[in-house]
Amino acid sequence: MKKILAAATFLALAVSAGAQNMYDAMTFSQNQYYGTARSMAMGNAVTALGGDLGSVVINPAGSAVAGYGQFTITPGFTLSAVNSAWSPEGENSYGSPNGLSQTRMNLPNVGLSMEFKTGRRSGVKALTFSVISSQTDNYNFASEAFGTNSRTSKIAEFADAAYGYAESVLANYNSFNNSDAPWDLLTSYQGGMYGPYGWDGLYAGVTESIADDASYHYVPGALSQTSSRTKRGSKNDLIMNLGLNISDRVYVGFNVGLPSARYRYNESFYESAVDPGQFPIIYEDMEESYVTYFNRGTYSYDYMADVTGIYAKIGVILRPTDALRLGATFQTPTAYTVSERWQHYASTTFDDSYYNDSQYSPEGEYEYTLRSPYRASFGLAYTLGKAGAISVDYELADYSVMRFSELHRNRLASDAFLAQNLTNRYFAGVAHSVRVGGEFKVTPEFAVRAGYTLATSPERYWTDSSGMTVTADDYADNFYDYYDRVKNLVTPHYYKDRTQSFAFGFGYSSPGSFFLDAVARLTRYPAMTFAPYFDYDSYDKAGNLQSVLSPRVHTDRSLWNVALTFGWRF
Repeated sequence: MKKILAAATFLALAVSAGAQNMYDAMTFSQNQYYGTARSMAMGNAVTALGGDLGSVVINPAGSAVAGYGQFTITPGFTLSAVNSAWSPEGENSYGSPNGLSQTRMNLPNVGLSMEFKTGRRSGVKALTFSVISSQTDNYNFASEAFGTNSRTSKIAEFADAAYGYAESVLANYNSFNNSDAPWDLLTSYQGGMYGPYGWDGLYAGVTESIADDASYHYVPGALSQTSSRTKRGSKNDLIMNLGLNISDRVYVGFNVGLPSARYRYNESFYESAVDPGQFPIIYEDMEESYVTYFNRGTYSYDYMADVTGIYAKIGVILRPTDALRLGATFQTPTAYTVSERWQHYASTTFDDSYYNDSQYSPEGEYEYTLRSPYRASFGLAYTLGKAGAISVDYELADYSVMRFSELHRNRLASDAFLAQNLTNRYFAGVAHSVRVGGEFKVTPEFAVRAGYTLATSPERYWTDSSGMTVTADDYADNFYDYYDRVKNLVTPHYYKDRTQSFAFGFGYSSPGSFFLDAVARLTRYPAMTFAPYFDYDSYDKAGNLQSVLSPRVHTDRSLWNVALTFGWRF
């Protein structure tokens, strides 16, 4: 089953107040593990393996396995490659895909561990203390799709959505903070994108013509449209670790994790008249009329989030034989604090620049807390003496426990996040991942490695009592019908989305303390289809209601990661 998302699904539930929806909660909560070049090259299948500072964020007991102290630093870069195909009317006629790439430098891992031997022959033989910074997600993304459209318009959709709002509200800059009007509608109106006609509360876009009897409005010619989206930033966990080596057979570890993320999202949409002469705009001033022609409209939304949190994690590695290792971990939900800022922008240009207009909204800001999923992982590894090792991991994370709350909530007030938290409970479920990795020593100094990861999506949909499909957006739009049991959810279903990673690398270990590892990893994300603006009732030139949908963009995303680890043992 396919998901059709609005371009602003990430913010659609609260356009005037930042994001705070299920998709953002999943964005901040998910882990796409990085680590050292060795751990990445082995697919991060290191729950039972340990011994490497890249493994400690996954299993705290991994720090106790090495038997020595070490320092590592891992510089790298990511390359986002996104192909986007445009369809002007729903999903019926996609054009050729447009490729866009974006490269960012990153630092997947920096770590220091120190081992202190107790001198005992059994029991706790050594303690390991570690401080590690490890990247757990990267948001590098850039896409652009474009085409022509002569039936619908984003500017016209703004005008349609503004129906019923008084012009005195839309025209007043104070309305951003003193009205219930969404900020995108206020910004687009004050940026000159649409205006009133007929009775109060009825609007038409500057990409439309109004019928002679003013009973409808329509797009009179072809528009060149472009949808652009970018994401930047990363999530990094600062780990304070304690590891215990018990009789060289049991390794136990404890982490206090301090994740932090900086996430930047921009969504822009441009539309321009292919032939401005088909888009006359009449301005009336007292008893005189002036005519100009629409050229171009630009709308953008910038969203920024700074995220900090804390969690605890415990892990164990058992070595029942010299070759076999078993590992298990449990991580508590993370308590996040999210600080958001956002801003809208709109501008219009005409043949006569006197009528050009533009507007920035105020910069909005909001803080709230978020509880993320708990996680558990299990691993099995088999070492081949000095020849190498193979390892398999399984990890689960329960996203249904995600919960928003106000930073300073008045407990006597109603829960501002009631609808959203119930949406999380029903439409976010359990995500599963399987990781497989192997290492083979070609010589005592040189090793080759490979790894694979398969991860499922936690997002799900339901069928209701009438057999109809209900998505998270449907539930949110009709929340009180479900809350009051007017409508009922019956059966949950998971989307079949899969994220896959393929990694390959090599390592060199000198006879002394220095070692060097390298990795290249390709991650393929599920294809996604989204709408750059919402569907709305549109008319053709003759006044017939058109049965057409707004444009759709189909994207395929891949992310390359290349990294080098420089390390020293002591």
